[in-house]
Amino acid sequence: MSHPLEGASKGTLMSTENGAARHCPSISGSWLRHLASRLPRLQQKVSTDPTPNDERFLQLIHDFLHLLNGEWYWDVLIALSDGPLQYTRILNKVRASIPASNWPGRAHRNLQESTLSRTLLRLVQSELIERERATRFPFATTYRLTPPARELLFAMKPVAEWTETHCGLLVRAQQRRRGAVGE
Repeated sequence: MSHPLEGASKGTLMSTENGAARHCPSISGSWLRHLASRLPRLQQKVSTDPTPNDERFLQLIHDFLHLLNGEWYWDVLIALSDGPLQYTRILNKVRASIPASNWPGRAHRNLQESTLSRTLLRLVQSELIERERATRFPFATTYRLTPPARELLFAMKPVAEWTETHCGLLVRAQQRRRGAVGE
């Protein structure tokens, strides 16, 4: 099988998009052959996902955990998943949806306004949410998820499914930790 760029003459770009060839006068055949020769290496570099045996894997996990290290980060991201909200609506939505925690030391969770302000600031700094302030009175401030945050929430679905699948493991871990805390 020939490469899609093979046989491209000076000024012609062969494209497999929709089966049509396109003309591109600024690209020479030698440049296309050069790109074609590098394509397998570029594809290999992009397609090598980190695995637990990869030295990058642990560092990537730590980076992820540090980025999302705030106690209320997930609550705010979930609150914004349905669309942009103003500060008070975020506060009310998070307070209304605080799940019961069975983990030791987490019996009382109440989101304070100052904590929400810090959390929103850090999420803006982390580029996971955007803050938009109206230019006219009343100067309402709205928060929304960025595309990477939407992608992150979608990527967490398998983690939530894993947690649900292994709920027995979680219950046993919670019980053991409660026992260790009570000792």
